[in-house]
Amino acid sequence: MLVLEKEQRLCRSLRDLPKRFNYRYTPEARRTLLQLFFRALVNDKLDYLDVLFNSRVPKEDEDWLLRDAQGAVDGAEYTEAARGKPCGHIFKAGEATYRCQTCTVDDTCVLCSRCYESSDHTGHRIQISISPGNSGCCDCGDAEAWRLPVNCAIHSANASDSSNKGKEALKIPSDLDESIRMTVGRAFDYMCDVISCSPEQLRLSKSEASIREDERASRLQSHFYEGGDEEQEMPEFVLVLWNDEKHAIYEVQNQVARACNARADFGMEKARETDDIGRSVITYSRDLRELLDKARIIENIKITVTIRSARDTFREQMCSTIIEWLLDISGCSVGPDHDVLKQTVCKEMLKAWRTGSRASNAYIGKDGIDDHEIDEAEQEREMITGGRVIQDITTRADGNVAVTILQAAQRLPIDDDSETVDGTQDGETDDLMEMDLDMGSSDPDLDMRPNGEPEDDLEAQEATFAGYPPPPPPPPHQPPGVRIPQTPSVRAGPAGRGGESTQSTPRAVLHVPKTPWAHARSNNARPPPSYWLEKPHEVPGEVPLAEDVSKRVRLDWMILFDLRLWKKARVDLRSLYISTVVTVPDFKRILGLRFAGLYTVLAQLYLIADREPDHSIIYLSLQMLTTASITREIIEKGNFLTNLIAILFTFLTARQVGHPFDVSTNAQLAFDAGSVTNRRMYHFFMDMKHLFQSEFVQERLRQDDRYVYQFLDLIKLPQGICPNSRAVGDHIEYETDAWISASILTRELNRLCRQFAEAFRWRIGEDPSSVSRNIRTFARATIINSIGAERRRFEASEISHEVRFKSVNGPRTDMRFVDENLPAKYSIVDFVVEKEPISFHHALHYTLSWLVDGAKSMPAHQLRSLLEFELRELQEAAPYPQYKSTIPDLESETYLISMFDYPIRVCAWLAQMKAGMWVRNGLSLRHQMSTYRGVAPRDLAYQRDIFLIQTAMITCDPTRVLLSLIDRFGMSDWMNGDYKIREGFEETQLLDVAEDFLHLMIIILSERTALQPVEDEPFPQALAIRRDIAHILCFKPLSFSELTGRLAEKFQELDEFQDILEEMTNFKAPEGLSDTGTFELKPEYLAELDPYIAHYSKNQRDEAETVYRKWVSKKTGKPVSEVVLEPKPRVIKSGLFKDLTAFTNTAVFTQVAYYSLKWALTAHQHSSKLPVTRVEAFLLVVLHLLLIAVLEDRQEEESMHGAHDSFIHRMLFKSPNERESIFMSLQGLLTRDEFKSCHAKAHLILIRAQQRQPQSYAKITATLGLAMERLGTDSPAAVSAEDIEAKKKQALDRQAKVMAQFQKQQQDFLNSQSTIDWGEDDFPDSDSVTMGQEEHKQVWKYPSGNCILCQEETNDARLYGTFALLAESNILRQTEMQDGDWVREVVDLPKSLDRSAEAIRPYGVGGQNRVQVRKLTSDGMEVLSERQGLGKGFRSENCRQGTVSIGCGHIMHYTCFDLYCSATTRRQTHQIARNHPERLDHKEFVCPLCKALGNAFMPIIWKGKEEGFPSVLQTETAFSEWIDSKVGLNASRFNKQVTEGRHPSTRQHEIFASNVMGTLIAPSAVSLITRMSTDPGPTSPLRSSIANMPGIFPEENDLSHPTVSETFALEELMGIYGRIRDTIRFNKLHSQFPYELQQHGEDLSNTDVLATALGYSISATEIAQRGVESEPGSILLDKISPLTLTHLRILAETASSYISIGGLRGNGNNRPSEEFYLTQSRQQLLFFGGHPQMYGTHPWKTSQYTPEVSTRFPAALAHDPFVLLTETSIFLVPALQIDILHMVQLCYLMEVVKVILTVQCHYTPETWNQIPIPQGKLPASDEVLGSFRKFLAFLEINNDLHIHFSTMESLTLTKLYTIVSSYSLAFLRKSAILLHVSFGVDFPNSGYADMDEPELDRLTKALRLPTLPRLFSSVTGSSNQTEPSILQQVLTGWISHWRHGLSEGGPFAESALLGLRPSHPGIFELIGLPKHYDTLLDEVMRRRCPTTKKDLVEPAICLFCGDIFCSQAVCCSVDGLGGCNLHMQK
Repeated sequence: MLVLEKEQRLCRSLRDLPKRFNYRYTPEARRTLLQLFFRALVNDKLDYLDVLFNSRVPKEDEDWLLRDAQGAVDGAEYTEAARGKPCGHIFKAGEATYRCQTCTVDDTCVLCSRCYESSDHTGHRIQISISPGNSGCCDCGDAEAWRLPVNCAIHSANASDSSNKGKEALKIPSDLDESIRMTVGRAFDYMCDVISCSPEQLRLSKSEASIREDERASRLQSHFYEGGDEEQEMPEFVLVLWNDEKHAIYEVQNQVARACNARADFGMEKARETDDIGRSVITYSRDLRELLDKARIIENIKITVTIRSARDTFREQMCSTIIEWLLDISGCSVGPDHDVLKQTVCKEMLKAWRTGSRASNAYIGKDGIDDHEIDEAEQEREMITGGRVIQDITTRADGNVAVTILQAAQRLPIDDDSETVDGTQDGETDDLMEMDLDMGSSDPDLDMRPNGEPEDDLEAQEATFAGYPPPPPPPPHQPPGVRIPQTPSVRAGPAGRGGESTQSTPRAVLHVPKTPWAHARSNNARPPPSYWLEKPHEVPGEVPLAEDVSKRVRLDWMILFDLRLWKKARVDLRSLYISTVVTVPDFKRILGLRFAGLYTVLAQLYLIADREPDHSIIYLSLQMLTTASITREIIEKGNFLTNLIAILFTFLTARQVGHPFDVSTNAQLAFDAGSVTNRRMYHFFMDMKHLFQSEFVQERLRQDDRYVYQFLDLIKLPQGICPNSRAVGDHIEYETDAWISASILTRELNRLCRQFAEAFRWRIGEDPSSVSRNIRTFARATIINSIGAERRRFEASEISHEVRFKSVNGPRTDMRFVDENLPAKYSIVDFVVEKEPISFHHALHYTLSWLVDGAKSMPAHQLRSLLEFELRELQEAAPYPQYKSTIPDLESETYLISMFDYPIRVCAWLAQMKAGMWVRNGLSLRHQMSTYRGVAPRDLAYQRDIFLIQTAMITCDPTRVLLSLIDRFGMSDWMNGDYKIREGFEETQLLDVAEDFLHLMIIILSERTALQPVEDEPFPQALAIRRDIAHILCFKPLSFSELTGRLAEKFQELDEFQDILEEMTNFKAPEGLSDTGTFELKPEYLAELDPYIAHYSKNQRDEAETVYRKWVSKKTGKPVSEVVLEPKPRVIKSGLFKDLTAFTNTAVFTQVAYYSLKWALTAHQHSSKLPVTRVEAFLLVVLHLLLIAVLEDRQEEESMHGAHDSFIHRMLFKSPNERESIFMSLQGLLTRDEFKSCHAKAHLILIRAQQRQPQSYAKITATLGLAMERLGTDSPAAVSAEDIEAKKKQALDRQAKVMAQFQKQQQDFLNSQSTIDWGEDDFPDSDSVTMGQEEHKQVWKYPSGNCILCQEETNDARLYGTFALLAESNILRQTEMQDGDWVREVVDLPKSLDRSAEAIRPYGVGGQNRVQVRKLTSDGMEVLSERQGLGKGFRSENCRQGTVSIGCGHIMHYTCFDLYCSATTRRQTHQIARNHPERLDHKEFVCPLCKALGNAFMPIIWKGKEEGFPSVLQTETAFSEWIDSKVGLNASRFNKQVTEGRHPSTRQHEIFASNVMGTLIAPSAVSLITRMSTDPGPTSPLRSSIANMPGIFPEENDLSHPTVSETFALEELMGIYGRIRDTIRFNKLHSQFPYELQQHGEDLSNTDVLATALGYSISATEIAQRGVESEPGSILLDKISPLTLTHLRILAETASSYISIGGLRGNGNNRPSEEFYLTQSRQQLLFFGGHPQMYGTHPWKTSQYTPEVSTRFPAALAHDPFVLLTETSIFLVPALQIDILHMVQLCYLMEVVKVILTVQCHYTPETWNQIPIPQGKLPASDEVLGSFRKFLAFLEINNDLHIHFSTMESLTLTKLYTIVSSYSLAFLRKSAILLHVSFGVDFPNSGYADMDEPELDRLTKALRLPTLPRLFSSVTGSSNQTEPSILQQVLTGWISHWRHGLSEGGPFAESALLGLRPSHPGIFELIGLPKHYDTLLDEVMRRRCPTTKKDLVEPAICLFCGDIFCSQAVCCSVDGLGGCNLHMQK
């Protein structure tokens, strides 16, 4: 073959590239390869290259990606070049897909998110799904996918495009076109050359010789590569690790690291690469022994590794890049031509492969395949028996057990390379030994053919049965061990080196690799019947190569080589197929045809050998089978439907996929081979489903019977599998799980049966021949199976013998009338349910039921004629000759009775199981029952059996059917009046079975939804939806998920479902985050209730009836006891089931009703153990059955032909031999008081009987001498609307009279008491109450009660407390002043946060996630639509982290708590495998009652807290006086002790003692102070302080000698606080003091943590209350839960007590005293660093203060003012005896200064100008602005601020004032909480007087603080002031300290800048989420993993900041913490 120079040059470069890069595929090698192909693509012309890359040609070191250069970053399908073409966007795993049920053809047609958003589907039914990511693509633009036009703003052609269609397309230069074709063709050829030499079986044994042979066989050769590869002296080899989707990453990591003697990081790198790409190069070496040793170690965990030459591995990696390159260019353009690249790729794929290598592994299955699917099962089955493995255990027909032993030599040794094609050793037949455990005779009739009978007769019978000529003779039989040679005539392969592979291959003879390890079951060699062998007619004439499936093209080879590739290459190659398929329709057709020809082989590889089944090429079938044109072609030309059925049949029977000629129709399910448990098989059921949905396939089913017979063979396989026999005596020891696989298999087959039958649905006026023929076909097959003719074939089924019959008595003579001529005996099937095997699985019966369901418009006599067969007809249809003798000669109806007996058996079996008769069979049987009757499968199984019984009633003699029912349920004696207990039953069990029997009769009569012919009910599905919704929602409202979980899936997919749901229900929207929306049934639809519906349990039946009766009682006013639920069955006017209720007129039915009623009335005579309530429940069922029978008796008295035509007549009159009638029994029932609840229903039965036949009723009453009372003509439930309105009016009149009388009595009382002066103070007007004028006090008690563990009362006798969780939190957000969105939140803040904010929520940024998108309607009009996307989150770096405390509030003794913690420790020690909720090393535990997490025990040791008003708000000195003189005086007194040499601990000791004495319970305080002081002495400060506290302790108390109990309590208390200390240390809670675990081990340290936690906890509480409505006159405290307030109080007291008690140890020489001194000293410096009386000038610069106080800490403005206030309240306030209100005002001012300074630092005019001023927030007057301007001027002048707001316009000043007001409001809200919980301020209610004022003003009044203008004035002072005031100096000191930290640089400057930002005052919201979940999924698809920059795996979203990351993937895990936990630490 002539090779062009440029192609030769490309081949030479491809050959030499591995050597050029030393066989290391580096990123540089990848870029070089891409450059090589791009330059070849443009024929090495730079001008072409420049055009191709849009003048953006990448540099040498850049990635060469054409899509990026052409602007297709989001995909070429979204570029302008895609306009007018299908989208074809390939879905990733987890991506949202949209199916418009209104527009699509079927459920596989979907849109991507971009196309859905760009098209208008207003008012349509949209279904959103999550793509599995293995096959689907967007169908936008595909005309065959839509029944309504879908216009997309991205892909629909513009009008200008349509007008230019006639113009000739621009052509590219011929040399460029030629180079494109050459380059693309060579790319495909090179991939085939390389991959054809790659091994398909990766688990072959490895040896040096085999590896070197593989290297030689893989060399490139032929003239394409100029002689090929040169031989290397010492070639290098590579160890490659392959992904298999079975092993965990950590498992692979450890094994690789161990094998390579490397670090764990190396192993993790290789494991991740393998997981991401599909394989990974582990190591290179020239020493093969070294690689083999490493391979052995890695393979110990059964993971796949290969060893190949470095050259070949390099080339395989090149192939992966080439696939990426083809995928890249296929969606791009060449200049103005958008299609040339895509078209060229398609055309070149359909050309023959020009081989350039030996293609040593080209043939599929050459070295066998490995069974990846069964690996795990094989390991479990392995048993050590002397080096041998038990491979199989089977039970033969004769009862012997055959054990197949597999020798150890057969288990694929790693060094042995002599393995044959099928994976076993040569001569292994001798090693397979079959041992009989019981050496008896075996069954020689393995093929079920009599000895000596020729096969020719069999073939003739098959031909007669199917209507086809006999098949050709089978191929010559090969002796065992002889393998058929693989000749080119059997499988196609490369023709030879340098030539084209165009050899002809016979159709459907492509070699299918064999299942290894003898896992497959060998079928009999008998050829299949003719209907399996018929092939499609070949089209005469020459067929183009692309369409000739007998010849292989490049596409075929690439598809067949799929298994040799790795994950990424497979995914990319499949994407290449799909992307070209969608946009090139002709290629899609050819690809479908060729794919269908390879499907059988691909199925075998997928089912058995695929190590990564989720990425198999087999999933491409979804694109092929859902297109109508392709479906037609592959059926007609590719025989695809037959092949698909053959795939399922052969695999299920042999675990070996085969062609149609491999089908063995005498085979059965291969349970032992594992075929049924193979979950991969269900992909082919989905393909069958898609085919059956095709109109063309349905037409072929109706016309071509061969497909019917093939499907019939398939569904026979599971008939009667997994039978159960009742266990009597002993329980079943081992419950097999085979039923699970069987249930899944039959469920899929049952779905196919329903779809199959849909092809034959018939209406009146249509040709009935097709449906009639198939009903007869399936009825014949079902009868043959039911009578046991196939029992020898299906040995594992429930049929073990030929069907037996028995004669039973007909109706009793006393139940017959004189003119009735009924047989005395009836023949029915002899079967005892509780003694014989029985199965749930009857696919043949179900298929027949669906076919009958499709023909229910047919008259009953016509169907009866179709179901009746003579013996001759059955024998002719027998599939095998030996069946002729096994078919008994019976009557036609007897055959039907035997067929219909199976659903009757199952119903009786269900009754027995519910009665508890099968409990010894284990739970698995109960699970089978729930699976059979469950929501999803019941329509496919249980409802089918009910339908068949109803069919039996109209096609057979109903008397015979009723007798069969009675016999199956074991009711024969019962229904003849003999109420003895049957053998095998208990009394209660027999009653339960009898009740279920009667319930079944009710169901047969009332379940009519599926019986209405389509002519009478055009929308039966809507009727069924209404029924199910009413019966689901009648109990209680349910969420949508709960509702759909109880509703059949087929109903949810209907278009009418949503409309019906909206019509029948009221939707209640969710309230709160934890609530869900619910649907409530509208009351009027309760009228549709039928408590006796088939899927209700007994309890549900009773509850539903109660609901109905209460509803009717409320509606009509009748007592509940008198309300009767009257059945309202729909009348069947025509069709098959028109006379369904005729069986109620039979004597047998009357007999059943009579003796059931009689038993209930005489139950006390038969049993004294049964309670009356149980008998009453049974009686209600009997009465309901009678009521239905009466209502369904529509015989007119005048038209009755005889008494037997009417049930009412039988009920009223008794036969001559009868003692009494049902009527007489009902009369007797009405006299029985114990059955009073049944009287109403019995009375209604008589009423309805009288209404139906009044003459007969009058006659019987006269005959019996009964009074003819007026029974009425209305139902007890029926009351007219006029009566109801009249009763309502009467009730209102009575109510009005009573109220008038009451008012008169009240007025008379007031008149008689007029002389009494009630006083105005007793009834104050709530509006006149003003807060702040009245003083009050009260005592608040700390919580007590019973200990939740010991349940003893908690008191001061034993220490007790509550739980808390101390943890770091980012709840305190800081406003990002540079972000205008967050600043706008501050400006827009409501003026009152204690008013409901529901109207404006989601608030601020949380609600700003809506955009407008452009859409096109179906008529091409452009519309705008709102799209709600993912909002902006609050970044974690803008949060201030601090300690927060929360608690559940439960209390417990500390001793009990200590015991509980010890038990927790023991539990964790013993249960080492459990993931425990608590971390003991962090001191964590869970509350024993509510399971809330905690880590601290807070003791409750204080007296009750005094609360009042104004309390601490009433100060002795004004703030100005205090700041000017008093604070300095107090500080100097405290500090004077230091200067005089007195240690500060002495003063602190007094403070601690005073705190303890003032708050603790007295005995505890006595003991504490006594024990804490180490011999204080008579003159110690401690002794003095105690002496100066009169009235607290008696003088006679000896404080130095506490009692034993006090000592123990003290030790307990110190243990509690020690535990808190440990919690702080071990959790590393933020503290200004370092954690020194060794020093001060016994002291309580880090005393600032609890104080800080109090501040952060109060802040968190205030944040949660923003926007929560408070009562008028109250502040936010009103709505804070008492539990939260109590916890804050306990935390506040604990913070103080922790310091005080710890500081009392050792006479003050301890760590708490030292920390207290340092902390209050630091706080003095922070607040009063600028106070001239305390420090002088700038102490932080001179460090002139005491050396203990570090001056290098953040300034006050770098702290949160409120948190600092909280800390000060615990340290500085008691130290200097400061009024807390003054500190509140000082921190209030600090908050204002902090806000202004922050705005100064981040002010930008651009951001500021975008901030609007909301209405209603402008300052009240210019006076306010004036004071604010003066305050700003002071700050700017005295502190060198660079932005001068004071000189700006009023609008800017207004914005700043608004911002200051917002922050002030948040601060005061938190301050109010602090004053309440720490200082006992009880704010009174102010009434309604000021409820409309802004909350800031109201809080200012309540806290007795100055307003903002007054606060500003207090700083600026008077205008004649010459010297700065003390307050001004203090304020200047704050700013100077902050500036000093800023000038320090480094972390101090960073801390100063970050700390300056104030706490955000807005209403906190989670991130704004999309309205629809799919929008979030679309956002996930756009994001990338923050670690790997690849697609997210198991994504999670942070609802605070909006980050999306991998939640559980290894890439985002560190040290065992996943992505979520790591993100929480940010």
